[in-house]
This record gives sequence, C-alpha cells and structure tokens, in this order.
Amino acid sequence: MENSPLELYETAYRLQYTDNRIPEALKYYDAIIREFPDSNECGYAVIQINKIKANSAAAAIAPRKKGGVLALISFLLCLLILGALGAGVYLAREYALPELEKAKQRENLATRALSKMIDGKNEEALMLLDELKDLSSTSDITPYELAAQIYRKGGLTDRARAEYETYYSMNPGKQTKTVEELVPEPDPPAAPARKKR
Repeated sequence: MENSPLELYETAYRLQYTDNRIPEALKYYDAIIREFPDSNECGYAVIQINKIKANSAAAAIAPRKKGGVLALISFLLCLLILGALGAGVYLAREYALPELEKAKQRENLATRALSKMIDGKNEEALMLLDELKDLSSTSDITPYELAAQIYRKGGLTDRARAEYETYYSMNPGKQTKTVEELVPEPDPPAAPARKKR
C-alpha cells in the first residue's frame, strides 16, 4: 500500500498512462489532494486531473468518425466541382469564345455581302464573300451560292459554275445535282419582234 504522496502519484500515473484505467487514477489523484495538500505531488495531481477532464471534454466535442469521413468526402467533392468549373472556364475561353467571335464575323460578312448585292454593288459583295469563304468551314455552301448568284445574274455562267465546282470539290458527298442543273445555260435572247406593215 502506498503511504507517501510520491508513491500515490506514481501509482495514479501508471494507472492513467500505462493501464488506461482513468477512474481509478482519478481516485488516487483525489487522495493525494485530500491527504497531502502541501506536497509537490498535490500540484501535479491537480494538473493531471485537469488533463483528464480536458481530454474527456475534447473527446465529447470531437466529430465522430462517420462525420469526419462525410466532411472529407464533401471537401473532395467541392474540390472536384471547383476543378470542373475551372476546366469549363478554360475550355470556354480557349474554344467556345473564339468560335463565337468567328460566328459573329461570318454573320456580319454575310449580311454586308447581301446588302451590297441588293444595292447592286456586286464587286464589293464578291470581295466580302471571299472573306466569308476564308472564315467559314469548307462545308458551308452559303458564300459559294451567293457568289454564283451574282455571276449568274451578270450572265457569267462559267464563273457561277466554277463557284459550285469549287465547293463540291471540297465536299464531294454533298452534291445532289450537277453543276449544269444548278446553273443552266441562259436562254438565248429573244429575237426582236417584227412590226407589221
């Protein structure tokens, strides 16, 4: 049996840290405080009791393992979402926005070319259509058809056919009619009517 405060403290310390028998260690620390209040071991016992209480309080407050796993999963999902958003912004800036700008330019050129055609400024319209051909994908027939229309109205059948031939040489699978069907020979001019005498 322990008689001195040092022996009591050593027993309590062993019970607390080696044997993990906290309730029994608390009894020994309380005994030191009651029986030997002026000893150095009394101060140590108070410190150890406060440590035990602090650890108990921390264990009660600490999140349960399940909550910790859920918090970790939530955090990882947030990181994944942020990464996906960042990738989306990057892809939009690299690919979608420049393509949208090109689409606006193509629309602007087509509108300007049509207005020049309506005003009878065919040379200016053809220059705009050449720019539109450079900006458009090779599968867009619009600038070629508009240019062919200008040439057809100007009586330049060969140049109108050349527009279609150029387009269909780049897109052979899209041709449904022959170039001659698309741009037929113009009707010969009608002979002047004879006046009756």
